[in-house]
Amino acid sequence: MSLSSLLSHEEVHVRVGAGWKIGQSECARYLAIMARECPELRLTTWSESFRNANHHFSEGASLQTILGCVAVSDRDHWRNCYLAQLERLCRMGLLEFPVVNDKNELAVILPQQKNFVPLIAPQVPEMEARFHRFVFLRHDGDSWLAESLLDSVRVRLMDLTVMQESIVRRALDGMGFFAQRDSESGTANWDFHELIAHTNSRQGWHRGAFSAPGPVIGEIESPPARRSQWPGKSIQLSFASGDNKATFSSVLQRRQSERNFDDTRPIDAAQLGTLLDRAARSRASQVVRLPVSADLSVPLEIVRRPYPAAGGLHELEIYPVVRLCKGLEPGMYHYDSWNHELTQIPADPAHVMQILKHAGFALQSSQSPQVLLVIAARFSRVFYKYKAIGYGNILRNTGALLQTLHLATTELEMAACAVGAADSLLFARATGLDPFEEGSVGEFAVGSRLPD
Repeated sequence: MSLSSLLSHEEVHVRVGAGWKIGQSECARYLAIMARECPELRLTTWSESFRNANHHFSEGASLQTILGCVAVSDRDHWRNCYLAQLERLCRMGLLEFPVVNDKNELAVILPQQKNFVPLIAPQVPEMEARFHRFVFLRHDGDSWLAESLLDSVRVRLMDLTVMQESIVRRALDGMGFFAQRDSESGTANWDFHELIAHTNSRQGWHRGAFSAPGPVIGEIESPPARRSQWPGKSIQLSFASGDNKATFSSVLQRRQSERNFDDTRPIDAAQLGTLLDRAARSRASQVVRLPVSADLSVPLEIVRRPYPAAGGLHELEIYPVVRLCKGLEPGMYHYDSWNHELTQIPADPAHVMQILKHAGFALQSSQSPQVLLVIAARFSRVFYKYKAIGYGNILRNTGALLQTLHLATTELEMAACAVGAADSLLFARATGLDPFEEGSVGEFAVGSRLPD
């Protein structure tokens, strides 16, 4: 839809997006748009007829008012020229659209994709009309944000009472907020929480930054690569031997999920040590400089382990929960990947038993795992660097670790299976950790194989 469609809507204004400004280029010969840390973008040859229009466009005004401010001499030419540049900015996704009533700003339409022009419904929807199930409302600073996951658009509401204003309701209706769309192809199978995780961690659905420095970089020190040690006696683990006759292709061919274990001959601490050495031990680290801006960079320690991780951050920790393992008492342990050792955590035995039972239930097995490797993430380690895709990266890293564990257990002739569901709050109660600082994100069951 063309931006010109807004010429008939005096209550829907147009202005340059937040963080951008429009004016003369540095050489004063061009109309240009500029933002901090970005080179200016030259749009067209400068004309003094643009000056007053720029002022109204920067502040926000109706399209009719902005174009009406173009100087009278040779007006049609410069008016069409200025409109063409606004259309260009629209195609680039650099416009926002305030919704006003008697010059009071009621809401701001914030496109989350390029070439978006709001459609205003001709009729005011009934007050009983409801948002469809993929619209959500959240508090944001001094205002509210309404967002439709299906339409890549957010609307900033100055307060909730503006929902009663006819122009706001017409704008929301025109953009599809009230449409009941469960019958649309594909959406019927999606749950809300899954769709918001998907759309907010992939490009194209919103204008959030990706892989950009997080908001705390330069304000606090980066979270350390090494987790602080748990108190208690450490148990040194065995290292893997170099005696490996299995080929990689044979390991890939033989890998399978095994949910039942032979309790008559359980695994031992040496096997567990070999597995953790193969799949998860920290091999090395180095400090690199992470650029934040043109004149600022901060130090960040990255790590090398057998499995890949976004940015080399390696935020994952492993907590072996032991039911049956020769050489280890039943209970919960933390694996120190740097020193290749275990430290037993003073977890309530009842919590330990619950964690193991939940894993057995999730595996649809008649028994609990001999050892359950609970994978926890130190979230701030990733969120410090990554915006928008931080949690998605943690899940990708978890998947990489799970596959590495699967291949290592296959090579070591152990029974193993990734666990599809678990209780993160139960893990938090067992460890006493803040679940938003360090919380469980995956589980992996390990044990001895049943005889053929």
